[in-house]
Amino acid sequence: MEASSIQSVARNLRLATRSGAPVSTVGTETIDMDLASIIAAHGREIAESEGERVIGYKIGLTAEAVRASFNADAPVQGYLLESTLIEAGGSIATENMSNPAVEAEIAFIIGTALNNPEATIDDVIAATKAVAPAIEIVDSRWTGGPANLPMLVADNTNAAAAVVGEAVELPADIAAATSLLTVGDTEHPGSTETVMGNPLESVAWLARYLAQTADGLKPGDIILSGSMNVPAPLAGAKSATAAIAGIGSVSANFH
Repeated sequence: MEASSIQSVARNLRLATRSGAPVSTVGTETIDMDLASIIAAHGREIAESEGERVIGYKIGLTAEAVRASFNADAPVQGYLLESTLIEAGGSIATENMSNPAVEAEIAFIIGTALNNPEATIDDVIAATKAVAPAIEIVDSRWTGGPANLPMLVADNTNAAAAVVGEAVELPADIAAATSLLTVGDTEHPGSTETVMGNPLESVAWLARYLAQTADGLKPGDIILSGSMNVPAPLAGAKSATAAIAGIGSVSANFH
């Protein structure tokens, strides 16, 4: 794929986040993981050139079954933009989303820099300032959704919006946390089993990845550690609440 085509795909995906018009998959057959990472990086550059600010990261494919469905041998990551972070109890516009789904997550707030390609759970504990209950809204900009792993990565891992609740001290038993996501009137229980078995390990994976490819984790970064439930289609629901044992709850409205 030529450089101009790579940049065009990145621009179209970025435009789709604002217009809601899905991007055609025609001509994307040659996108591999290397090209996907380049497209995602171009998308980030475009967003920043428009005045956006990256405030952290999200981790996807933390569940073994989901990785298998994408033929992936590791999680993937995307970046979070300040404009997509909604205050707790706030309202999220979905008119420009194609098929939004909701996830309950544990958000980590980084207190000290972590830039270690061999980062461990203990390093994450030392670097974490606090954790918080979070809701992530995921949505694909591709027509029909991502058909494969490179398409998912190119589209910033389906990042669309997030709501982060009140921060609390990192619980000692966070690996045993359970969750209950309520979307409209439907309940979706979850646990850390789908977050690499332990969200600390999920964040440690991200720290190792970023240390090899970027600048590592920085103070103030917000990290969405992975979905504790199978993504629940919003399906026209007007509200959602994520309650995470030992951490708290957070709600969001949709319009």
